[in-house]
Amino acid sequence: MNKPSKLTLVLIIINVALFIPELLPIKFGGYEFTFWLAATGDSLARPWELITAMFGHWSIDHLLMNMISLYWLGTMIEDAHGPVKFGIIYFVSGIVGNLAVVLFAPDTLGAGASGAIFGLLGAAALLLYNLRADPAANAMLKGLLAMLALNVVNSFLPGISMAAHLGGLVAGVACEAVVIAIDRGMRRR
Repeated sequence: MNKPSKLTLVLIIINVALFIPELLPIKFGGYEFTFWLAATGDSLARPWELITAMFGHWSIDHLLMNMISLYWLGTMIEDAHGPVKFGIIYFVSGIVGNLAVVLFAPDTLGAGASGAIFGLLGAAALLLYNLRADPAANAMLKGLLAMLALNVVNSFLPGISMAAHLGGLVAGVACEAVVIAIDRGMRRR
């Protein structure tokens, strides 16, 4: 495993740093810190919550699973596309995932990097699919697709935001398709 790329590492640090107030017995306005970051049914009135919700996590295991995934997927995609394209894929996926929560599950509180992570899963799958002629990339694609299938099934469990996951997944695949098209166009020139 490569060491994490710079933006990937910065995102991990921000997520961990914003989880620290959750470990303290401090409440703001009677609510836990994550509540202030979360996306809710009325987040369109406070659109910044579509971004801040990507950095709040409900528990340490929620944070750890997302950061392990971010480390692996973020390093792969940032190394393949550079920090700007990786950042666009990450943030668009996370925002669309949170927007899906607002639109399709407005009675829930959405928090966590899961929408962005699912976007990275979709982007990585499409990236590896385009490299499938390489035996190593093809083997990674098969493993990634198995992991993606398991995660989609887990999205139906109670307490997990299917809307954020599927919204992020669709956005990640769409962003990766645009990045691949741009890269192909640049290579043709």
